[in-house]
Amino acid sequence: TLSIKAVEMFNDNDNVKLFALKPCCLPQMVYANRGDIFRIGQHEFDARDVCSNGSFNRKSWDGPPRWHLQPKFNLWVENLFKGIDVGQSLMDHNDVVDEEEATDTGLRRVLVTSEDGSKSKDEIVVQVDGGFQNTYIFAERKPLTSAIW
Repeated sequence: TLSIKAVEMFNDNDNVKLFALKPCCLPQMVYANRGDIFRIGQHEFDARDVCSNGSFNRKSWDGPPRWHLQPKFNLWVENLFKGIDVGQSLMDHNDVVDEEEATDTGLRRVLVTSEDGSKSKDEIVVQVDGGFQNTYIFAERKPLTSAIW
């Protein structure tokens, strides 16, 4: 999938300093039907947990009711986030994890910081009226840009 390839490109290229991803489409059922296990960095997960039938044809949705897909989408984003490697220290589980929710702005952030970099998963509501794909993923290798974090 494009999202997995994007994370892999960041993980595999130390010269890439900053990463931003807006996950959208869930993987198609072909991965689940084959019994695939997705592997991103040091993280792996079962394709059956995140794959779904359905797609947009022009502006018309052809698939299960979209609200049924929100739990799978949330798990998809969480797995992509876990697959991002901002340094060896992340594998040691010595990270600092900070979760905050700003109720006045609607922003919810999960921030993971290691000695080699940081990554965040930000929920910023831009899709409404049935839209739920409001999660953005950012990562940066040190030295960090202070305005971002």
